[in-house]
Amino acid sequence: MTPNSYLDPAALSKIGRLDLRAKLIVEGFMSGMHRSPFHGFSVEFAQYRGYVPGDDTKHIDWRVYAKSGRYTVKQFEEETNLTAHILIDASGSMAYRSSKAADKLNKLEYAKLLTACLSHLILGQSDAAAVGILDTGLREFVEPSTKEMHLQRICGVLERTEASSESNIGGVMSDMAVRMKRRGIVMLISDLFDEPEKLFKAVSRLRHRGQEVVVFHLLDETELSFPFEGQVRFRGLEGDVEAICRPRMLRELYLKEMEDFILQVKTGCRRNQADYVQINTRTPMDVALSAYLVRRMRVAAGRSGR
Repeated sequence: MTPNSYLDPAALSKIGRLDLRAKLIVEGFMSGMHRSPFHGFSVEFAQYRGYVPGDDTKHIDWRVYAKSGRYTVKQFEEETNLTAHILIDASGSMAYRSSKAADKLNKLEYAKLLTACLSHLILGQSDAAAVGILDTGLREFVEPSTKEMHLQRICGVLERTEASSESNIGGVMSDMAVRMKRRGIVMLISDLFDEPEKLFKAVSRLRHRGQEVVVFHLLDETELSFPFEGQVRFRGLEGDVEAICRPRMLRELYLKEMEDFILQVKTGCRRNQADYVQINTRTPMDVALSAYLVRRMRVAAGRSGR
C-alpha cells in the first residue's frame, strides 16, 4: 500500500491508534513539501549584519548584494521550544455528525485527529505542544513538552475524551491566558457555538499577552447547508430540548442566521488579528491541513521577503 492510499478515509477508519493515523496523514502530505510548514513560527527575522567567514550562505541577502556589492546576512532571533497550546472544545454540540457512515467523523472526532496531526508537526520541529480539553471549564490539560514520546501521551488523552456538558470556551480561554508565560501559539478547535463576544475578549487577551491565535471553526456539512426535508425532530446536544418542525419552512432563515454568525466570527477574529480557518468535517484531513499550512508558508515567505 502506498503512503497516499492511507489518506483515504475508509482506510484511516480501520487504524485504531490516533497517533498512527496522525503520522500517516502528516507524512502523506509532507512528502510534497520541501520544508516545514511551521517554518517561521519559531524563528523571527531581526536585522542585517555583515557576512563573516563561517556564516551559512543561505542567509545571505542577494538583493542587498546586487544593490550595494556588500555581503549581508539576515540575523534571526530564535525562540527555542516555542509552545503551541491546542485547545479543543469538547462540549455537547461537538458530538454532532450528519452521517452514520463508518468513515464519517463527528466534529469532536475530527478535532481530535486534527489535534494529533498538529501535535505531530509541532513536535517534529522540536517545539513544545500542549493540549487542553475545554467545555464549561478546563477538563483536562497535557503540559507542554518537546519529547517525541509526548505524542502518545497527547493521543491517550484525546482517545478517552468524549463530548459532554455545555460550553464556556471564551471564559476558559481568558483564564488560560494568564497561565501562558511565554510567547507562543494558541490554536482553538471548536464549532464556536458559544457567546462570540466572550470568545473575542479571550482572543484579545491572548493577543495582548503576545500569543498568536488561530481559530479552527469546525462545522458539519448539514450545519452549513441545512438540507433536511419532511418533518424532522431536532434534539439539543447541550440541554434537554426537542423541536419537531418542517425544515423547508425554516431553511432560508436558518441559512441567513448561519451566514451572519460566521461573518461575525470572521470579523471578530480579523479585528483581533487572529487567523480564522473554517473547516467542513467532510473535508479530508490532509486536504484541510495542507491548504492551511501552504497558505501560512506563503504568508511567512512574503514577510521574510519584505
